[in-house]
Amino acid sequence: MGEKSKIEAIESYPTLQPALRIKTYFNQKYNCGDVSSGATLVAVPVFGGTLESVGDFEPKLKFDVNSGTDWFRIDADKARGRIDVNSLATDAEGRSIHLRLDGITACNEVTMPLILGAPDAKSVPFGFGFQHLKIEAGHECYKALEGMLFATSIRFTKEEGDLTGVEIRASRIIPGSGNE
Repeated sequence: MGEKSKIEAIESYPTLQPALRIKTYFNQKYNCGDVSSGATLVAVPVFGGTLESVGDFEPKLKFDVNSGTDWFRIDADKARGRIDVNSLATDAEGRSIHLRLDGITACNEVTMPLILGAPDAKSVPFGFGFQHLKIEAGHECYKALEGMLFATSIRFTKEEGDLTGVEIRASRIIPGSGNE
């Protein structure tokens, strides 16, 4: 393959632009039991926190995370958890956006103590979970967000008291050129 062909092949793949940093919290879980898919369904209300843009990402964002629920499904083999979050965030002017995250996290000796609220649990490093993020935004200044998709990395953090933190780093997916 010639040098030009190598460059064109690389350009046809999507790339990532660092875009958002999200932090939120939870301290309760509601076990819905084993559902028909074989997964264990747990409702995890999330609250508080922030969503902010990073670097040169546009539009510039600074939101408070108001509320949301993660409909967390633990696979029947207990190896992975399926993240399904719907959340709401509001800016200083009272304009809100809807966040929809779908993803997967490993269920193992590193992640589960904190997810389950074990008293001796420690913060989990990034690298065990990922998601994709979509945003719905009806306000004109945020409307461009509806035309974007984001790839994310997630980790859980040990916070004061009975709180567990959720940190998300989101990068905008930039389409490739289509060249082959």
